[in-house]
Amino acid sequence: MTTRSGGGLILAGGIVTTMMLAGCATAAPDVLLRNPQTGQTFTCSGSSGSTGRWWDEMAKRTRDNCVKDLETQGYVVVK
Repeated sequence: MTTRSGGGLILAGGIVTTMMLAGCATAAPDVLLRNPQTGQTFTCSGSSGSTGRWWDEMAKRTRDNCVKDLETQGYVVVK
C-alpha cells in the first residue's frame, strides 16, 4: 500500500492562487468619461469578474464598446 503526501495538493493550490492573482493584474483598467456640456461623468469598467484570456478579452471589448458609445454621445475620456 502506498501513501500519498499532501505536498501535491499544496503545490496545486499555490499554482491556482498564482494564476488568479495574475488574472487580476491583467484586468482592463476602468475608463472615466465626462460630458463637457453637462459635467456628468461615467465609468466604463474593464473588470470581467473572472480570470482567463477569453474572459479578459471579453471584458476589454465590453469596456471599449462602452467608451465608443459614450463618445458618440459627446463624452470625452478624462486623462
